[in-house]
Amino acid sequence: MIGKSEVMKQLAERVRAAARIAGSVLVTGETGSGKELVARAIHQHSGRSNGRFVAIDCGALPEDLIESELFGFKKGAFTSAMADKCGLFEEANGGTLFLDEISNTSRKFQAKLLRALQERQIRRLGDTAFRQLDIRVIAATNRDLRTLVHRGDFREDLFYRLSVFAIQVPPLRDRLDDVPLLVEAIIAGRKKVTSEAIAKLQRYDFPGNVRELENIVETAIYTAPEDTIEECDIALPNGTRPVLEDFLHVENFWESVARPYADRMITRTHMENVVRRGLQQANGSYRRLIRLFNLPDSDYKRFMDFLRRHGCNVDYRQYRQRAK
Repeated sequence: MIGKSEVMKQLAERVRAAARIAGSVLVTGETGSGKELVARAIHQHSGRSNGRFVAIDCGALPEDLIESELFGFKKGAFTSAMADKCGLFEEANGGTLFLDEISNTSRKFQAKLLRALQERQIRRLGDTAFRQLDIRVIAATNRDLRTLVHRGDFREDLFYRLSVFAIQVPPLRDRLDDVPLLVEAIIAGRKKVTSEAIAKLQRYDFPGNVRELENIVETAIYTAPEDTIEECDIALPNGTRPVLEDFLHVENFWESVARPYADRMITRTHMENVVRRGLQQANGSYRRLIRLFNLPDSDYKRFMDFLRRHGCNVDYRQYRQRAK
């Protein structure tokens, strides 16, 4: 956690306070703002620092694998279970389990997670024995869980179980005074950087936050012809976002939207805007939307899974109401 701005001082105080309590912590903030760093700092300053810090991205695991990954399984529990395997809950015993993008889980899984947190024990898939747990859970999300609770997409009881202590990570645009320190840490002595280059970075709003800053600076390190990074060596995205937001027709979603998102050329917010505009034109039908995005019907499940994993599964009902 790097920074001397007022918001970073406040964040550091919240981290120290979270480290002193035993309950679960919910870390919220935009993509790329450093939620996992905050979670690691809480772990390192807590009484569990000698234990393991085990991190899992809930959005990166298919629904049919997340339960076995977290809880483990018994040999023979399913076809490919050739031996007993402990889950990440057991690996984190005595330490901290970090559940990133907790909003990207099904209500079925949320129920099992809630039970594990309440009873402090888990049972491997296919097993009959329960195993006691001694872990601290830190969850993180870039979405508003209260809104998801109101929609019925996230369990209210689990929300309160996870948010015993809440921490909001500020976006980089709210602490641009920290940019020089962050750039210095990223460069790590590999090159020098001019004050004009720093000033150019500080005029940008960084929708991708610290992660985007890292990408921009790393690019400059490898492309700058001299030992010093000049203002002209700083390549900031321009023109990409407004163009995508204006799309009413996408040539191919995977190439025109998903790939730029994976390459961090656009943010989740911009991708979500594309989906919203598409739903407006498709009268709230995701089936029509994939055709609008020039995808075959066979891509429907893959498309919906992609949106769910990245928090862009917009509520279609508001657009159907408008169409009536």
